[in-house]
Amino acid sequence: MVKLSMPVGLLLESAIAGGVSDDRLLEVIRTRNYEELRHVGKEESSWAYFFDFAERNWETVVSAITMGYTFKFITIRGLLNLIQTKYKLKENEDFLMNESGIDMNLSDEQLDFLRSRIPSQWVFKKQEHTKYGVQAFLTQTTSTSV
Repeated sequence: MVKLSMPVGLLLESAIAGGVSDDRLLEVIRTRNYEELRHVGKEESSWAYFFDFAERNWETVVSAITMGYTFKFITIRGLLNLIQTKYKLKENEDFLMNESGIDMNLSDEQLDFLRSRIPSQWVFKKQEHTKYGVQAFLTQTTSTSV
């Protein structure tokens, strides 16, 4: 699987969540047809960035769309954006931010998707007997200087 930056991956997921099929998305990107993505709700400048990236990295984008991808790195805000865009989750109803990460209600399929796309700096742990069935948190990495 190819690796995508957070902005590129989130735009790709926005288009997919907006109902744009793989084949159609490739055509939209190739022709830089912003109008076909207007309903997704992102700014035209964001799509221009995405189209420019795709022009320079066409094989990577084709592979990401047809075979899947992983994020190179994703912040907590990026993860929030992803779950809200892809799964239409609502804060305090479907997920809750806390001091250690995010507690979420996810199906097994949604959890599998996140585990396959999100880098290993994030851990997704199932929780029992709680309102939210999955906890996402950043792993603690420490470095020591010698």
